Amino acid sequence: MPRMKKTQKRSREGESSVEPPPSNHPLAKWFHANEDLIFYELRLAGRKEIPPRYLNPTLLYSHNFSHLKEMLNMQGLLDFMQIREKYYPELTSIAYATLGIESDSQDPSNFSMVFKLRRNTYNVHCSRLASIWKLPLDGCLFEGGKVPLEDWGYDKMRAMQMFNLTQNEKSKIPCQTMNDEYRTLLYLVTYVLEPRVSGHGNVTDEDLVLMWAMINWPFLILHHMLRIKGKDTSGGIGYLCLWTRIFNYLSVDVSNENVKHLNARCEINEATLHHMGRGKEEEAPPMEFRGHPGPSSSSQEQPSMSDLMQVLQSIEYNMDQRFQRIEDNQARMETNQQNLSQQIQSLQKEQRKIWRSVRRVEAWTFNEDFDEDLDEDQD
Repeated sequence: MPRMKKTQKRSREGESSVEPPPSNHPLAKWFHANEDLIFYELRLAGRKEIPPRYLNPTLLYSHNFSHLKEMLNMQGLLDFMQIREKYYPELTSIAYATLGIESDSQDPSNFSMVFKLRRNTYNVHCSRLASIWKLPLDGCLFEGGKVPLEDWGYDKMRAMQMFNLTQNEKSKIPCQTMNDEYRTLLYLVTYVLEPRVSGHGNVTDEDLVLMWAMINWPFLILHHMLRIKGKDTSGGIGYLCLWTRIFNYLSVDVSNENVKHLNARCEINEATLHHMGRGKEEEAPPMEFRGHPGPSSSSQEQPSMSDLMQVLQSIEYNMDQRFQRIEDNQARMETNQQNLSQQIQSLQKEQRKIWRSVRRVEAWTFNEDFDEDLDEDQD
C-alpha cells in the first residue's frame, strides 16, 4: 500500500529561490515560503471555525431510522460519522494555506493530499487517507459544485420527490417538509460530510447529490477542503477533527499548539432533533440511496419499467467502474512487480561486480592469480 512521503526541498538552488518568512514572525517556524505566510494572513487567519459534529449511533435505533442506518452502512460512513478528536484550529488553518491535490492524469481516482509544514512537504496517498478517515475508497469522483451526474443515475426531480421537497418562489428548497430520518441525513451532510457556516435550513443541489449518489468520499472531502481554502475570510474552517487525525498519522509536533476539545453540543443525538423542532414519531418512507430503490410497499406506487431500467443501468455503470479500477490496480501491481524484479537483478549484477573487484584486490595483494572467467562461472 502506498505510504506517506516526507521530503525536503530538492536542492540548495531551489531553496535560495524561495523567500523565507521574516524570522521574527511568530508563525515563521511553520512556513518555508513567505508567500504562503502572506496567503495565510490574508485568507485564513482569524476565520471562524466550524465546530465538529459526530453521530451518536443510538439515535438511529431510538427512532428506528433503519433506512438511514442501512444507507450509512452501505456507503461505509457509519464509523466516519462517529469520529471525535480534539482539534487545533490555528494549526489547521496554517495547513490549509499550502493544501493541494496531486493526481494521476490518466487515473483521477489515484490522488494524494499534499501540504507543507515547516520545511517538510507531506504527501498522503488516497488509500492512506481512506484508512485514516475510516472511509471506503470507491464511488463516483464528485468534486462538488454543479457537475452533471446523470451517468450515475441522478435525477434531481426524482430526488426531490423522494425526500418530499419542493422549490419555493425564491428558487430555494427548504427542508421543513422532510421527515425526521431525512432531516437527520441532511444534518449529517451539512455538518459532517460538507460542513458549512450557514444555510442549513435549505437543501442545495449538491446536498441532493450527496444524499442520492454513491460518492468517493475522500475525493469529495479533499476537494471541499480546497474550496474552503479558496473562500474569503467569511468562510469557515471545517474538518478540524480530520486534520487532527492527519497530524497524528504524520507525527506532527502539536505539544505547544492551541488545542480545543469537543463538548456535549458537538454530539448529534436526541437533543439535536428537538433543537431542529423535530422528534415526532413518524413512519419514514423507504429511502433510496446510491441510485437504488428502497424497499417496496403495497401502499406505494410501483416503479415503472423505465425507472427500473434506469436503476439497472446505474448499477451496471457502477460495477463497470469498480471492475475497471480493479483491473487498473492489478495492472499497476504487475508493472511494479516487474520493476522490482528488474531492480533486484540489477542489484545482483552490482553485487557480483563488487565481489569480483574484491577478489581482484585480494589476488593483487597476496600475489595470487585471478581468473576472470572462473569467477564469472562461480557467480
